[in-house]
Amino acid sequence: MPIAMIGRGYDEALPHTAEIEHTLSEIARLAAARRISVKEKAKIAIAAMRNRVVFSLALVLVVIGFIIIAQRAKFSRRRDEYIRAFLLLHAHMTRSRIVALRLFLGELGRQILPSPEMLKAAQDAVKELEGITNRLMRIANSERDVRTQPLGKLLEENRGALDTHIRLEIDDNAKQLQVPATQVRLIVEELVNNAMAAVQGKQDKQVTIGARVLNRRFLFARRLLIEIADNGSGMTSDILAKAATPFFSMRGGSHVGLGLTGCIEMVNAMRGSIKIKSTPGFSTVVRILLPIGPRR
Repeated sequence: MPIAMIGRGYDEALPHTAEIEHTLSEIARLAAARRISVKEKAKIAIAAMRNRVVFSLALVLVVIGFIIIAQRAKFSRRRDEYIRAFLLLHAHMTRSRIVALRLFLGELGRQILPSPEMLKAAQDAVKELEGITNRLMRIANSERDVRTQPLGKLLEENRGALDTHIRLEIDDNAKQLQVPATQVRLIVEELVNNAMAAVQGKQDKQVTIGARVLNRRFLFARRLLIEIADNGSGMTSDILAKAATPFFSMRGGSHVGLGLTGCIEMVNAMRGSIKIKSTPGFSTVVRILLPIGPRR
């Protein structure tokens, strides 16, 4: 460049052209090598990133697979508990009616005409056995009974079928609440039957069914509280501890137990809880807490 600017000394510059050409060639080679190196590093980085993404996706799929397997196993266990609770409660209810029929047949065996009351009780027992069998067949033919019914209507029907003197105390926010019809009906019916047996013979007998929604801070934490209370003779702590034993009886052959085992199992299968508070000589209160979905 200086030679070109001063306009002389070209002869002295000619010997250096080969060196300059070699230097330029070396620079071009190094630039090409650098470009290739950068491209290779970029390819390696892209491949590494792709591998990390593939590994992450595979890990996510494995985790999802384990979650699905765990949920299926949990659902299967819950379904088994659900069916077991139904079968246990139906077995208790069936055995109760069979005992009544056995007493009726015992009267016939003595060649004594049964009283109209005993004949009616036997006929009612047959009808109840037929109804229980039909419900059991529905359970066997379907994995889960998902039919729902407004709680207020369900409890009114239960009261009409059992005893019209049963008092209902249902909050307005619970009357239209949709609940699993078969499960809640069976649980309430069994517990109310126990309460009615406890107050039998009392002049001022009282059996109350209460229901209300317990609102929590979060919508998904809402619970349905159902209470069955009576002013019967109550239970001692020893009897209360045995009451959940299948077919435990406090009244000999005339009754085959409180059926609390079936109720407890069924409530647990519904992800709820059940508590019993009894004062000997005064009263018994059974509280059932069931989870309910958010408002729609």
